Amino acid sequence: MSRQTGKGSHRRKEAALERKATQRHQFIGEAETERAEAEFRKHERLESEESAETIREMARELEKAAGLRTDGAMGPEIPFRIPRSIEEGKRLIREAPEAMREKARERLEKLPEPARKVIDLAGTLAGLAMVPVRLGYGIARDLLRVPMEMFRLLRQREV
Repeated sequence: MSRQTGKGSHRRKEAALERKATQRHQFIGEAETERAEAEFRKHERLESEESAETIREMARELEKAAGLRTDGAMGPEIPFRIPRSIEEGKRLIREAPEAMREKARERLEKLPEPARKVIDLAGTLAGLAMVPVRLGYGIARDLLRVPMEMFRLLRQREV
């Protein structure tokens, strides 16, 4: 079977001629409307970019006036920023408890002495309230240990 040669080059030549050819509307002079529309779109795009920049500037001014942080932190309550990678997230998780404790210490130092005493007393009472819960959990665990062990032994004998 013979191979047909030259068809691909013929198509490429036609495509090149089409690209270089003068478009019909340019030839007969109808390009002004398209040029005017393109200019209008260009001005629209420039205006939207200017308004977007104005909005960004206003947002920066409002954040500055509100005292928001610029390092990506969520605010003064959360002293860390959103992680950008998994490794950074792991590091923040390791450091977050200490950062939160330090922030709590700073806030406690700012409180008056009577308020600090009330907070200490509330912490002590909460710890005492948890004693029966811890004891009850320990007793329940010990009580359930014997039946669970018996059940395990019975299952082993059946096998």
